[in-house]
Amino acid sequence: MPLKSLDDLLIHQLKELHAAERHNSEALPALAKSATDPDLKSFLEKHGKESKEHLGRLVDQLEELGAKAPSARAESKGMKGLVEDCMEIAKAAKHESHVRDAAIIGAVQHVEHDEIAGYGCACAWAKIVGNAPMANDLEKTLEAERRADAELTLIAEGINKKAAAATPA
Repeated sequence: MPLKSLDDLLIHQLKELHAAERHNSEALPALAKSATDPDLKSFLEKHGKESKEHLGRLVDQLEELGAKAPSARAESKGMKGLVEDCMEIAKAAKHESHVRDAAIIGAVQHVEHDEIAGYGCACAWAKIVGNAPMANDLEKTLEAERRADAELTLIAEGINKKAAAATPA
């Protein structure tokens, strides 16, 4: 779709976010299985459910703009790469468990930061084109992603200390 207007750009961004949330919602359960820290495991399971809710909202927003949600084959190349990095870390059985948990948090935070940037742009563009209700919905999702990032940071504080203690001198 050629980007001829800010409305077109908003639709493009919503589709990108849809693909990103789909990649994320598929990966988070596997990451939760790989995590050993109970708080991290719980966070990943909960955030996987939230990602599915975000997907539903994005479908509604795209329909409101007269656009279809991307197919299940549609990809966000950037998010796919970030998620693949997460999965590579999660599958590495040779990592010490606390170090693997710390690596999972770091990789998931990369994903969260990408989502924060994407939702921030979409929210700003929705405001500019005069779609206040959509901007409000996008702002709610943006805040949820910011809270998720903050929660990961809190979890990381304890895990990083355990990972440092496990590191051989």
